[in-house]
Amino acid sequence: MSNFLPNLPFEDVKVVAMSTINKELCKRVGELGIEIIPSETPDKLHSFEKNHIDMQMLHYDKDTVFVLNECNSLKINLKRYFNDIITVNSKIERNYPNNVLLNAVSVNNKIICNYDTIDSAVQKKIEENRTFVYRVKQGYTKCSTCIVTENSIITSDKSIYKAIKNDFDVMLIKPGYIDLPGTNYGFIGGCSFKMNKSILAFTGEIKNHPDYNCIKDFCRNHNVYTESLLNRNLLDIGSIIPIA
Repeated sequence: MSNFLPNLPFEDVKVVAMSTINKELCKRVGELGIEIIPSETPDKLHSFEKNHIDMQMLHYDKDTVFVLNECNSLKINLKRYFNDIITVNSKIERNYPNNVLLNAVSVNNKIICNYDTIDSAVQKKIEENRTFVYRVKQGYTKCSTCIVTENSIITSDKSIYKAIKNDFDVMLIKPGYIDLPGTNYGFIGGCSFKMNKSILAFTGEIKNHPDYNCIKDFCRNHNVYTESLLNRNLLDIGSIIPIA
């Protein structure tokens, strides 16, 4: 079963959930000794996000994961790692906000999300557990949030920055400079994940981002080092979610 809190592995990650469209990235992840649980391709989503794992699942706590109703293979694959797999009530739809039912961030036993756009099953769990919620305007919350440690975050979204800045050390970066074919640009959360307690990995070359030096210094202030997996521009693949 999953032995760490969402997004915060303390040892080397051995299993992740992610899109497998980019074969070069998958090969690199495999070379690191990491097994991949592939995302699915719900037809109703836009082409540029239909493979994104952060649209299809939410790692809520150590034992619980939410999965879209449409993603049966993903649910089966996750059963090896979670005691409680909850299928959401609503069916995914193409257009915002009905496409971001699970696009939320669970960090340090708190939730960051647009409460009005997440699925009612998640809302129910939050209320039952009395989980503290940071309410933001951004429905693509997971896409927009790079989790550095349990109390430090990088984002380009001002609503996220304003909502959490009193409780987290937050770095606000310039929007853009991250590839997402089919739309204008991608987001920092969609191109990054923690490989272990001290390494924050990026899908492309983080040095290409104009705020790189500040990002590097911010991470090092939290005893975290950056690693670029591919020698290319940063690529938003819809997050890489550590599982085990």
